[in-house]
Amino acid sequence: MIWMIFVAITNAESFAIPILEFETKNECIEYVNNPENSDRLAIEVIGIAGFNAQITELSCLHKSAIYKRIGQST
Repeated sequence: MIWMIFVAITNAESFAIPILEFETKNECIEYVNNPENSDRLAIEVIGIAGFNAQITELSCLHKSAIYKRIGQST
């Protein structure tokens, strides 16, 4: 199973961070919660959504759940 980081943003399309994939949900959660990864997460979100994006949700979801939410493959 592939787990990915899902990002929902105010007034923009939601997306998954495509280059970060995890084998388990716990592995994904640990990555998101580790302060050492905050720079990488910020770069990925800014690269896709822009600097002033207001994040409304950041979740670790199964790849198929992301597909159902955003209607496209990740």
